[in-house]
Amino acid sequence: MGEQRPLDALTGFVRAGLPPDRHDDWHYFSRPDIVTDSYESRRFLAPATTSRPQTEFFEYHWAHLMQGNRLGDLVPTLSRLLFKLPWVVPAGLRGAWLLLWAVIIGGGIGLWFLLSHDAPEDQGLEERITEALLAVIGGGIWAVVLPFLLAAIHLLARKLFPRVLTNSFVDVVRYLDTSPRSYAVRHDIRKGFVELLERLHTSERHGKFRYQRIIIVAHSLGAYIAYDGISHLWATMNTQAAANASGRPTGLLEIEAAAQLLGDELPTSDQRVTAFQRAQGELWLGNRTQGNRWLITDFVSVGTPMYFADLLYTRTRSKFRSRVQRRELPTCPPQNEEQYQAAGGVTPHYTYHWRGREVLYDGAPFAVVRWTNLWFPAWPGAFGFFGDWFGGPLQRLFGYGVRDVPVRGNKWQRLLPAIAHALYFKFPHNRDGGSITWHLQKALDLGGFNVSATAHQLTTVFHLLDRAGLSTRKLTERHADFVEFSPTWTGQRVIEWLGSLTQPEIANVIDDLHRHQGQ
Repeated sequence: MGEQRPLDALTGFVRAGLPPDRHDDWHYFSRPDIVTDSYESRRFLAPATTSRPQTEFFEYHWAHLMQGNRLGDLVPTLSRLLFKLPWVVPAGLRGAWLLLWAVIIGGGIGLWFLLSHDAPEDQGLEERITEALLAVIGGGIWAVVLPFLLAAIHLLARKLFPRVLTNSFVDVVRYLDTSPRSYAVRHDIRKGFVELLERLHTSERHGKFRYQRIIIVAHSLGAYIAYDGISHLWATMNTQAAANASGRPTGLLEIEAAAQLLGDELPTSDQRVTAFQRAQGELWLGNRTQGNRWLITDFVSVGTPMYFADLLYTRTRSKFRSRVQRRELPTCPPQNEEQYQAAGGVTPHYTYHWRGREVLYDGAPFAVVRWTNLWFPAWPGAFGFFGDWFGGPLQRLFGYGVRDVPVRGNKWQRLLPAIAHALYFKFPHNRDGGSITWHLQKALDLGGFNVSATAHQLTTVFHLLDRAGLSTRKLTERHADFVEFSPTWTGQRVIEWLGSLTQPEIANVIDDLHRHQGQ
């Protein structure tokens, strides 16, 4: 979150993401924030229900780091977009682009009429030279006036539109600015978010890991920040986990096969994306079973200008693709592992071999992180003026494994020009099939891993327990020693207790056993 006050966005999101009870109310509680250094923030706790486990909500507040923005930060980007051909301009901004050019051309014509006069047919050379000079002078005056006109339009927009909207695009441009003035801002924002994720991964309760799964939801510029944080943290944690890996993680072959079936046509078939995301979930569990503590299963981007990241990040499509090919910008599904790609491999392959193990490479976070993208589509399609100007589809740039979901419910509000960008979490009571809340609840999938442990996970647990000196015979008893491996053990026979755990819960037991044995 950016411009909002602490907890404002979190409160709106919780009510949008969680369905109300039969009394049309929400049950969640405020608790101290246990993972950040912010005294302004809190965490919200929603108790477990029959359809989802206990869920906690945190927010990352970065508005205090994005200070000192100026109109000048916006002018270079506006200028680049202004002088693009219409089919190159992002679809959601074409209506505004057309309107701005109408203002500029209309103003230029008006200025011309003010500085020129009707010339008679027998106009002499001197009069023609005078008229040409006036035209040149008029053009020069217009060149001086144009920046002030853009500034006036910006100030008018600040009056007509919510502050959160008018500042959003300035924040995006400032965050992606490569000048020295913006470097420290971008560094501090990224650093704070990565530290939050690290603390969630390592947070403990009674000496055991507290959390089993992390879902990241990000709006507007927040999606850029989340994308950067996921990419950086994956490279760090994946390198650390490589030493613990053994053999091939369960789900690897399935996800590579599902990625090959995604195809190369836009938009990708929803059934194929569903199969790919199912394989991502299996690989996430397989990675956890290997001892990788990566907890992030889902990334949900909402109304993000990442759909024209090629113009903001790299200025051109070709430069953006070059960075993707160099594995600087991770995609979903990932690009092939570098050595495999260099050898001419064309089928999906995301691992490298290390001491007899297959390890996902550092540019493949979206092999295990499912990416869903929601936005209010602009209308009409070719030169959309109504709807969210700053949100759009991501498959074209970030891969065919992204689930792009244009949200077509919530009329008439979602068609408000530009203002729709600030309304995604404003409809908690609208749960119709096409509404943003319905799509958001589906994307969060809070109960998606709330299913029994897999046979492979149970086999891994028994193997690790046997190495710890707890044989199968002992596991059939009420063995008191087991409490040192998991504080959530309820005292019944260990085998029965293990069989009652969900997939993330038993993954935490595996984490505890790996850590207990020093692996």
